[in-house]
Amino acid sequence: MYYKFSGFAQRLVGATAATAYTPQRSDGLPVHLKLGYPDKLLYRTTMALTIGGTIYCLVALFIASQPKKQK
Repeated sequence: MYYKFSGFAQRLVGATAATAYTPQRSDGLPVHLKLGYPDKLLYRTTMALTIGGTIYCLVALFIASQPKKQK
């Protein structure tokens, strides 16, 4: 019996010899999008948070670089 690791269920599942020795399909998708919708959701959330954080940091740096006005 052959086994392979199920990335979605996080456990070992039974498999054929061919799938056990070649677990990655060559369908042209990047590794971080192989599982479909859950991977796309995590990827897009990460990208949105990264871009939002970068914009927030740039705005904060711009505000901090302005001289304080004297009364």
